[in-house]
Amino acid sequence: MKKLYIIAALFLLAAVDVAAQSMREVFVNAPDSVLPLLTRINREDCIDFLDAGMRASVTNRLDGKSELLSLTDNFIELRSSECSTVQMRLLPLAGDTVVAVVKSVCAEACDSRISFYKSNWEPCAVSFVRPPIADFFQSPDSAARYMPKCDIYLVKLTLSPTDETVVAEYTMPQYMNAEDRAVVAPCLRPLVYRWKGGTFVRE
Repeated sequence: MKKLYIIAALFLLAAVDVAAQSMREVFVNAPDSVLPLLTRINREDCIDFLDAGMRASVTNRLDGKSELLSLTDNFIELRSSECSTVQMRLLPLAGDTVVAVVKSVCAEACDSRISFYKSNWEPCAVSFVRPPIADFFQSPDSAARYMPKCDIYLVKLTLSPTDETVVAEYTMPQYMNAEDRAVVAPCLRPLVYRWKGGTFVRE
């Protein structure tokens, strides 16, 4: 019986350790499928440079430059290449921790994808449904008038470093000619989603 108590205690400690991981530990332990450009040594070097007050820039697997821009206990932002960024944020879920990962690719406009993992990097059954284009317009009238010009779905997602929100912005107007952009862009609004009950809920 005593051995059973010891084994149970060890499992409990292991579970607490996983849930209590800081963002730097999660970042260093990320699999190649999540951060294919950075080796584990790259990630450790980025953290060391940032801790030393230096620019956290490293040469990645493709001989390009990746730079760690921001790191807190629950948030990280990485410029993985000249045209791509990665943001991660730790979010609470039923006594455990979820890692939200936003990957953005930017040319003239940015487009993002978000995915969710457990703190040990197992896929997590959390989803985020990106809003339809019409939701980004400030009024039904402006949506009806200008949506025919919006023939590409490009949405930038931005995780907040200070609270449990993500902001969605429709970025396709950046590909429009100057005349169309001047009339469409002012009719758009960012959409804010807050983490509640294990999902992002629109405010």
